[in-house]
Amino acid sequence: MQAKTLILLGDSITEAFPTEKLSDEYKIINKGVYGDNTSGVLSRLNKDVISHYPDVIYILIGTNDLAQERTDEEIIKTLHLIIDKLTSSLVLAEIYLTSILPTLDIANRPNARIDELNQKIKILSDRFGIQYFNLADDFKDDQGKMKKELTEDGLHLSNEGYQLWRSVLRQKLSTKITAA
Repeated sequence: MQAKTLILLGDSITEAFPTEKLSDEYKIINKGVYGDNTSGVLSRLNKDVISHYPDVIYILIGTNDLAQERTDEEIIKTLHLIIDKLTSSLVLAEIYLTSILPTLDIANRPNARIDELNQKIKILSDRFGIQYFNLADDFKDDQGKMKKELTEDGLHLSNEGYQLWRSVLRQKLSTKITAA
Protein backbone atom coordinates (compact mmCIF):
# COMPACT_ATOMS: atom_id res chain seq x y z
CA MET A 1 0.00 0.00 0.00
CA GLN A 2 1.31 3.44 -0.94
CA ALA A 3 1.88 5.89 1.90
CA LYS A 4 -0.53 8.80 2.14
CA THR A 5 0.87 12.28 1.61
CA LEU A 6 0.73 14.80 4.44
CA ILE A 7 1.71 18.43 3.94
CA LEU A 8 2.69 20.78 6.76
CA LEU A 9 2.03 24.32 5.55
CA GLY A 10 3.08 27.50 7.32
CA ASP A 11 5.87 29.87 8.30
CA SER A 12 9.27 29.45 10.01
CA ILE A 13 7.72 27.60 12.95
CA THR A 14 6.53 24.95 10.50
CA GLU A 15 9.70 25.12 8.40
CA ALA A 16 11.81 24.03 11.39
CA PHE A 17 9.46 21.13 12.28
CA PRO A 18 11.46 17.87 12.45
CA THR A 19 9.45 15.58 10.17
CA GLU A 20 11.61 12.49 10.75
CA LYS A 21 10.03 9.85 12.97
CA LEU A 22 6.61 11.49 12.67
CA SER A 23 4.82 8.62 10.94
CA ASP A 24 5.72 5.65 8.79
CA GLU A 25 2.20 5.71 7.35
CA TYR A 26 2.64 9.10 5.69
CA LYS A 27 5.01 10.72 3.23
CA ILE A 28 5.63 14.05 4.96
CA ILE A 29 6.21 17.19 2.89
CA ASN A 30 7.21 20.30 4.84
CA LYS A 31 6.12 23.52 3.14
CA GLY A 32 6.95 25.96 5.90
CA VAL A 33 8.58 29.19 4.70
CA TYR A 34 10.51 31.57 6.94
CA GLY A 35 8.69 34.88 7.41
CA ASP A 36 5.56 33.78 5.55
CA ASN A 37 2.06 35.05 6.25
CA THR A 38 -1.44 34.11 5.08
CA SER A 39 -1.06 36.03 1.80
CA GLY A 40 2.18 34.22 1.05
CA VAL A 41 0.56 30.85 1.72
CA LEU A 42 -2.34 31.77 -0.57
CA SER A 43 0.05 32.74 -3.38
CA ARG A 44 1.93 29.43 -3.24
CA LEU A 45 -0.97 26.98 -2.83
CA ASN A 46 -0.85 25.64 -6.40
CA LYS A 47 2.89 24.95 -6.40
CA ASP A 48 3.41 23.89 -2.79
CA VAL A 49 0.19 22.03 -2.01
CA ILE A 50 -2.30 21.34 -4.79
CA SER A 51 0.32 19.98 -7.21
CA HIS A 52 1.16 17.22 -4.68
CA TYR A 53 -2.46 16.00 -4.33
CA PRO A 54 -2.03 15.47 -0.57
CA ASP A 55 -4.33 13.31 1.51
CA VAL A 56 -3.88 15.44 4.64
CA ILE A 57 -2.92 19.10 5.11
CA TYR A 58 -2.03 20.80 8.40
CA ILE A 59 -1.94 24.60 8.22
CA LEU A 60 -0.27 26.72 10.91
CA ILE A 61 -0.08 30.35 9.77
CA GLY A 62 -0.91 33.82 11.08
CA THR A 63 1.66 34.90 13.64
CA ASN A 64 3.60 36.97 11.09
CA ASP A 65 0.35 38.61 9.98
CA LEU A 66 -0.01 39.87 13.56
CA ALA A 67 3.51 41.31 13.50
CA GLN A 68 2.69 43.00 10.17
CA GLU A 69 -0.29 44.72 11.83
CA ARG A 70 -2.94 43.01 9.72
CA THR A 71 -6.40 43.06 11.25
CA ASP A 72 -8.15 39.89 12.38
CA GLU A 73 -10.66 40.45 9.58
CA GLU A 74 -7.88 40.57 6.97
CA ILE A 75 -6.29 37.41 8.37
CA ILE A 76 -9.59 35.51 8.50
CA LYS A 77 -10.51 36.68 4.98
CA THR A 78 -7.21 35.35 3.61
CA LEU A 79 -7.57 32.09 5.55
CA HIS A 80 -11.08 31.82 4.06
CA LEU A 81 -9.59 32.14 0.55
CA ILE A 82 -6.94 29.51 1.38
CA ILE A 83 -9.49 27.01 2.69
CA ASP A 84 -11.91 27.73 -0.16
CA LYS A 85 -9.21 27.04 -2.74
CA LEU A 86 -8.02 23.87 -1.01
CA THR A 87 -11.50 22.43 -0.46
CA SER A 88 -12.52 23.08 -4.07
CA SER A 89 -9.25 21.78 -5.57
CA LEU A 90 -8.64 18.82 -3.24
CA VAL A 91 -12.13 17.58 -2.39
CA LEU A 92 -10.88 14.36 -0.75
CA ALA A 93 -8.10 15.93 1.34
CA GLU A 94 -8.46 16.21 5.10
CA ILE A 95 -7.62 19.77 6.08
CA TYR A 96 -6.65 20.84 9.59
CA LEU A 97 -6.48 24.51 10.48
CA THR A 98 -4.10 24.76 13.44
CA SER A 99 -4.41 27.36 16.18
CA ILE A 100 -1.77 30.08 16.30
CA LEU A 101 0.67 29.26 19.09
CA PRO A 102 1.03 31.51 22.13
CA THR A 103 4.12 33.64 22.68
CA LEU A 104 5.89 34.98 25.75
CA ASP A 105 3.69 38.05 25.20
CA ILE A 106 5.78 39.57 22.44
CA ALA A 107 4.54 43.15 21.94
CA ASN A 108 3.38 42.70 18.33
CA ARG A 109 1.94 39.24 19.04
CA PRO A 110 0.00 39.57 22.32
CA ASN A 111 -1.60 36.40 23.64
CA ALA A 112 -5.00 38.01 24.25
CA ARG A 113 -5.22 38.82 20.55
CA ILE A 114 -3.93 35.35 19.59
CA ASP A 115 -6.70 33.81 21.74
CA GLU A 116 -9.35 35.98 20.06
CA LEU A 117 -8.02 35.15 16.61
CA ASN A 118 -7.92 31.44 17.42
CA GLN A 119 -11.63 31.60 18.31
CA LYS A 120 -12.29 33.12 14.88
CA ILE A 121 -10.12 30.45 13.23
CA LYS A 122 -12.19 27.76 14.95
CA ILE A 123 -15.42 29.38 13.70
CA LEU A 124 -13.95 29.46 10.17
CA SER A 125 -13.00 25.78 10.44
CA ASP A 126 -16.52 24.90 11.58
CA ARG A 127 -18.04 26.93 8.75
CA PHE A 128 -16.04 24.95 6.17
CA GLY A 129 -16.56 21.63 7.94
CA ILE A 130 -12.82 21.08 8.34
CA GLN A 131 -10.91 20.15 11.48
CA TYR A 132 -9.65 22.74 13.96
CA PHE A 133 -6.40 21.52 15.53
CA ASN A 134 -6.11 23.27 18.90
CA LEU A 135 -2.39 22.99 19.49
CA ALA A 136 -2.14 26.28 21.41
CA ASP A 137 -3.56 24.91 24.67
CA ASP A 138 -0.77 22.31 24.86
CA PHE A 139 1.80 25.13 24.77
CA LYS A 140 0.27 27.48 27.37
CA ASP A 141 1.38 27.99 30.95
CA ASP A 142 -0.98 29.04 33.78
CA GLN A 143 -0.97 32.66 32.56
CA GLY A 144 -1.81 31.71 28.97
CA LYS A 145 1.72 32.40 27.73
CA MET A 146 4.03 30.04 25.89
CA LYS A 147 5.71 27.70 28.38
CA LYS A 148 9.30 28.97 28.64
CA GLU A 149 10.86 25.55 28.05
CA LEU A 150 8.98 25.21 24.74
CA THR A 151 10.46 28.30 23.09
CA GLU A 152 13.94 29.56 22.31
CA ASP A 153 13.07 33.23 21.81
CA GLY A 154 9.47 33.71 22.95
CA LEU A 155 8.08 32.88 19.49
CA HIS A 156 10.01 30.06 17.79
CA LEU A 157 9.97 26.60 19.29
CA SER A 158 12.80 24.95 21.19
CA ASN A 159 13.64 21.27 20.76
CA GLU A 160 11.18 20.50 23.57
CA GLY A 161 8.51 22.54 21.78
CA TYR A 162 8.98 20.56 18.60
CA GLN A 163 8.99 17.30 20.57
CA LEU A 164 5.63 18.26 22.08
CA TRP A 165 4.14 19.25 18.70
CA ARG A 166 5.45 16.05 17.10
CA SER A 167 4.04 13.96 19.97
CA VAL A 168 0.57 15.56 19.75
CA LEU A 169 0.54 15.27 15.96
CA ARG A 170 1.80 11.68 16.03
CA GLN A 171 -0.99 10.79 18.47
CA LYS A 172 -3.56 12.46 16.20
CA LEU A 173 -2.23 10.58 13.16
CA SER A 174 -2.12 7.21 14.92
CA THR A 175 -5.72 7.71 16.09
CA LYS A 176 -6.70 8.35 12.46
CA ILE A 177 -4.87 5.22 11.28
CA THR A 178 -6.44 2.92 13.87
CA ALA A 179 -9.88 4.39 13.14
CA ALA A 180 -9.51 3.70 9.40
